[in-house]
Amino acid sequence: MFAVGDGNHSLAAAKSVWERYKQKSGGMLLENGFFSIPKSIENHPLRYALVEIVNLYDSGLTFEPIHRVLFNTDAKKLIHFVQEKLGGSTFKCKDKEELIQKVEASTSSFGFVSRTEGLICVETKLTCLAVSALQPVLDEFIDSEKQIDYVHGAADAINLAERDGVVSVILPPISKISFFSTIAEYGSLPRKSFSMGEASEKRFYLECRKLAID
Repeated sequence: MFAVGDGNHSLAAAKSVWERYKQKSGGMLLENGFFSIPKSIENHPLRYALVEIVNLYDSGLTFEPIHRVLFNTDAKKLIHFVQEKLGGSTFKCKDKEELIQKVEASTSSFGFVSRTEGLICVETKLTCLAVSALQPVLDEFIDSEKQIDYVHGAADAINLAERDGVVSVILPPISKISFFSTIAEYGSLPRKSFSMGEASEKRFYLECRKLAID
């Protein structure tokens, strides 16, 4: 089984360009929504993508959680709602270090950070990837007045929670063991489920784009 990791947006863009090129070159629209490949462009470079195949369990391939930050949100109501949907117990943490330690030591605990409720850890007994269970609950909780953002790095997410009405949800590490079993049982993973690499490594792309523009 192959899973597309970082670069999925680039692959989607390349696919879109290829479809437009097939249409422009005389391809016919098929029942599946794609265009047929005219013989004249069967071996065109646009048809192919360069990929790197790596073992999911390679130690050099790190999975990092992407944390959730909710705006215009009542922290107490959110914590109660999540606990009601996912079960588990809540613990008040004395500082950020204790909260992060609790969350990172588990694959099924969530940290909630806000000015009103402080530092709360919700420990559940989930066996699937935590994000696959949490995201539908957050989607159900959010209404038209609330907004959600996705943040790389626990420290950055926690800092955002210093503002009024902001609740940061710190997610546990991504378990490679339950990765494919979660997909098999629950279907596709939610948006922004995980990242490959640390937050600081992601900024590399932004800096490169900025240099290219200038």
